Amino acid sequence: MKAQDLPGTLPKEMARLTYLKEIDLTRNYLSGAIPPEWGSLPLINISLVANRLTGSIPKEIGNITTLKSLDITMNNFSGVLPWQLGNLPLIERMLLTSNNFTGELPDTFGNLTTLKDFRVGDSHFSGQIPDFIKNWTKLEKLLIQASGLTGPIPSGISLLTNLTDLRITDLSGPEASFPPLENMKGLKTLMLRSCNIVGPLPTYLGDMKKLTTLDLSFNKLTGEIPSSFVALAKVDFIFLTGNLLTGPVPTWTKENFDLSYNNFTIGDTGCQSQGGLNLFASSSKGNSS
Repeated sequence: MKAQDLPGTLPKEMARLTYLKEIDLTRNYLSGAIPPEWGSLPLINISLVANRLTGSIPKEIGNITTLKSLDITMNNFSGVLPWQLGNLPLIERMLLTSNNFTGELPDTFGNLTTLKDFRVGDSHFSGQIPDFIKNWTKLEKLLIQASGLTGPIPSGISLLTNLTDLRITDLSGPEASFPPLENMKGLKTLMLRSCNIVGPLPTYLGDMKKLTTLDLSFNKLTGEIPSSFVALAKVDFIFLTGNLLTGPVPTWTKENFDLSYNNFTIGDTGCQSQGGLNLFASSSKGNSS
């Protein structure tokens, strides 16, 4: 019953539908909490995206051993995530973005080895990105954007070689070098924006032939752009904005490349554009405009 302008609350009486496998109430005006009674159903999919739901996730949801997808994006859920969610043996998608969750990700989440898509962001979690994400070796998408979690990005992320979409942004915490991603040959989107990353750009990024978006903006990256980056022929967007990069500007001709706010050597002009390449305030000579 998607996009039906439904008001009211989620009925606990749905627990009487003992053969129910899917509940999809996306984009309605539903309020209140998820009924704990739903934990007795043989559900495969729960989708409650874009409603006005509140309260915490009932621990009883962890009893649904058949559950493969839980998507509660864009609601007003709060509280800590119940550790019982780490008991879901078949879960593949857990999408929790845009809520008001607090606390750390439970240690039991390290057991969710069937995960393929995990998203937390636009929330108020605390603690570091947990090292147990290295257990999620089947993961294809990992989005941790403005989640409240802090850095550094754990080195165990190198084991997630099936990733095609990696987005981590807005990490506070200590400065750290670039995470080891050289074995992620299938990456299409790589976003490590405002993550307190220091040091040079890794040359192996130029070997990621499937990349279409590369965003490393607002870090403290230094040195020159590696010559290997010329090989990123299929990349549609490259954002290196707001770093400390130096040296000559690469001879890129594609649009949608942003190298602004760096320390490149680009002659006498501190504000210029070359065929869509944004070089505003990117010169070590500064900009007086």
